[in-house]
Amino acid sequence: MEIIKKVVVKQILTENSRTRLKEQFLSKQYQLNKEIQQLEFVLHKKIKENKNNVKYQTSLKESFNREVLRRKEKSRQLELKLGQLDELELGSELREGTIQMIEQVEEGDNWEELMKGTEIVIKDGVVHEIRQGGMEDD
Repeated sequence: MEIIKKVVVKQILTENSRTRLKEQFLSKQYQLNKEIQQLEFVLHKKIKENKNNVKYQTSLKESFNREVLRRKEKSRQLELKLGQLDELELGSELREGTIQMIEQVEEGDNWEELMKGTEIVIKDGVVHEIRQGGMEDD
């Protein structure tokens, strides 16, 4: 029988990965700023179209402001990540996220051992290490 198991993916920080992560963070920030500008443009257009409906305008402004704030918060988090990235030492492990893998299960297998966490460690885009037996990660 096969089951699906979560696997933690980590990345070893190198100069190349630091540069790549910085570029990704800056690109995401740029995209968020473009989205904010687009939201402001659409808001002004909708307000002009509905200049006689004050209640609708108020609701529209609140909705747009929530979306703008959400994007500004994401941008602020990216700014913090950029700062942290500069402070991290080379060789540090950064959590990339989780993936799912298929695990073969047979009668008689030790369930606790089977469910212990697995980690895949990446270095410059290459699988550097596969660790078995860590803590399960939810």
